[in-house]
Amino acid sequence: MNFYARVLASLKKTGQLAQTDSVLVVAGGASDRDALVAAGIADGTISNVDYHGGARNYEPYPWRRLDGENLDLPDESYDWVVVHAGLHHFAIPARGVCEMLRVARKGIVCIEARDSLLMRLAVRAGITSDYELEPAFLSDGTGGGYRNGPIPNFVYRWTEREFEKTVCSFAPTHRHKFFYDYGFSVPTQRYSMLSNPVRRLAGGLIALLAGIAVTIAPRQGNQFAFGAIKNVSRQPWLTDTLAFDKAYLRHKYDKHRRAGQNSKLAFLCHRLHAISSTAAADTSAVTAAFGGGLNCH
Repeated sequence: MNFYARVLASLKKTGQLAQTDSVLVVAGGASDRDALVAAGIADGTISNVDYHGGARNYEPYPWRRLDGENLDLPDESYDWVVVHAGLHHFAIPARGVCEMLRVARKGIVCIEARDSLLMRLAVRAGITSDYELEPAFLSDGTGGGYRNGPIPNFVYRWTEREFEKTVCSFAPTHRHKFFYDYGFSVPTQRYSMLSNPVRRLAGGLIALLAGIAVTIAPRQGNQFAFGAIKNVSRQPWLTDTLAFDKAYLRHKYDKHRRAGQNSKLAFLCHRLHAISSTAAADTSAVTAAFGGGLNCH
């Protein structure tokens, strides 16, 4: 079972992903179909802006034409929304996450690359790139890049904190439960396509060494699963109707203290203004006494 299917199976094992839950995959393809089957997902839907890699048969699941950055679906249409190696093809990856949150009833799962120290070192060493060139090369420049077009896309890599900020900014009325998993996959396809045999061999060896390193520091791997279970609890400053809870605010803040502090601040500003005005007047008087010839260095 690969990393993708393992993440889904783990959610099922813990009871967060129920057997009867509906799952929508955005920016999906044949590998998503295989992962859902391996994880035992019964009610799944594969979607993308176009057929991925020319594949048109996604049985046992239906296929829908949907733009992951602008899902033409009502709120909370599916229990779970999933994306695997798709967000970095979006023009605004965070918008894709927000759309997934909007459409999901229970939660979302994303599997992308992590913006780790090891990954940044790999980019600087030329072992990997910030732009995804291989899909454009394999498709003869016809697709697989930015928004599934021919232009190679920037590889947007995530961190835990960045994901949490995105979710909380989009859905501030509730608190959410975040979960993470980490893995590593040797990018054999990338290195096998290198024309230089020395670089091909070196790249493969470095990737294997990196695989050993991530067993010690799992977060440095190139596979990163991050997800959120929506609306675990309502924010304490909101009512059941998601209005301001005035009682909570009155308990936390005192308007009279604010007014008193404003009065003190206004008095202090007035005194400072009076002092500066007096100083300016004295300077003008001294300058006039010297006939305007005062020049200080």
